[in-house]
Amino acid sequence: MFHSHLKHGFRLSRTVGFCLLAYTLLALVSVRLPGSVLDLGAPWIGLRLSLAGLSAVLFLLLNEISLRSFKRHPRLDDVTLEKLSLLLPLVTALLVGFHYLLSGQLGLLLLGVVISLQAQLFGHNGVARTLLVIFGLLYMASFALGYPFLVGLQANAFSGVPLGLRLLGMLGPAVLALHHLGGIVASTQRHTSNRVSKLQSLAATDGLTGLINRRQFNQQLDAEMARARRYRKPLSLALFDIDDFKKINDFYGHTTGDRILKELGQLITQNIRESDVAARYGGEEFALILPETGQIDAYELLERLRAMIERTVFCLPDNPITATISVGVAQLDLHDSKGYEIIEKSDAALYEAKKQGKNRVVYGTLPPPKVSYPTFES
Repeated sequence: MFHSHLKHGFRLSRTVGFCLLAYTLLALVSVRLPGSVLDLGAPWIGLRLSLAGLSAVLFLLLNEISLRSFKRHPRLDDVTLEKLSLLLPLVTALLVGFHYLLSGQLGLLLLGVVISLQAQLFGHNGVARTLLVIFGLLYMASFALGYPFLVGLQANAFSGVPLGLRLLGMLGPAVLALHHLGGIVASTQRHTSNRVSKLQSLAATDGLTGLINRRQFNQQLDAEMARARRYRKPLSLALFDIDDFKKINDFYGHTTGDRILKELGQLITQNIRESDVAARYGGEEFALILPETGQIDAYELLERLRAMIERTVFCLPDNPITATISVGVAQLDLHDSKGYEIIEKSDAALYEAKKQGKNRVVYGTLPPPKVSYPTFES
C-alpha cells in the first residue's frame, strides 16, 4: 500500500513544484504589467522572487531523481517506506512555506493544506496537525512582514493580471493537488478491499487443499438446507475419507500425506459441478454438498468420483502412490431442521462403507415419508 501511496505522493510533490514555479514566473511577469503595485526595483522583490524560482527548480530536480530511484527499487522494506512517507510531505511543506515567506501569495496556503491532508492519508496525523499550525502561523506572520500580496485580489502584485487568470492561478494548483490526493484515497480503498477479500478467503479456505474449511462448510450447509426447504428441492450430502491414510503417513511420511491431500483437493475441485460445494471436513475427511440432487443421483456422481480417484496416481513423479476413498451419501429430509441431522446420516453411511470393506459408496436409508392425515368430524 505504501508503495502505491508514495508514487502518488511524488507526483503530488511534482505538481506542487511546478505550481510554485508558475507562481514565481507569474509574479515576475505581473510586476512589469501596468497597474501593479510592485516593481522589480523595490527592495528585495527581485531577489525574493529569484530565490523562490531557484528553489522550485532544485526541488523539481530532486523530486524527479527520487521518483526514478524509487521506481527502480519496488521492493523497499516497510521501514524505508514509512520514512519516505514522512519525509516527502515535510520537504514539500518546507518548500511551500519558504515560497510563502518570499512572496506572501495567499494561494500557497491552499497547497499547504493539501500537503497536510497528504501527511494524514499516509497515517502521520500528528505531522498533519503540526503542518496546519505552522501554515497558520506563517499566515499571521505575513501581516507583520507587511506583504502587499495579502491586501486582496484587486490590489496586489498581480493586479495587472485579469481576475479570471488570478483565480485560476490560486485555485488551479490546489485542484491538481487534490486530484493526486484522490489517487491516494482510491489506492487505499483498493488495497483495503483486496486485503479484506484476502482475509475473508483465508478465513474460509483450507490452506492445504484449497477447499473451504469446516466452519465455512457449516455455514454453506445451513444456507443450502434453508434453500432446499424453501423451494422443496432435494439436497444430498456426501462424507468421504482416504482409506488407510494413517498407514500412508506412517510409511511414506506426513509430507507425502499432505501432497496426497492437496492433489485430492484439486482433483475434487476439477470434477464436481459448479453448484456443488466441496470442503475439507477433517484431517483426511472431505464433505460434498450437492444441491438439487437426490440420493440416487448423488450415489452415481460419487461412484464416478470414487472410480476416478482409484485410477489416479498421486505424488508423481517422485513417489507414485494410489489411494482409495470410502463414501457415505445421505439425502436431506425436508423435516430436518439442523445440519447435524443429515451429517449424522452421511457419517453412518460412511461407517457402513468402511465396515463393508472400504473403497465403496454407501447411501443411507431414506426415512419413511411423514404423512399427515386429515381429521374428520363425526
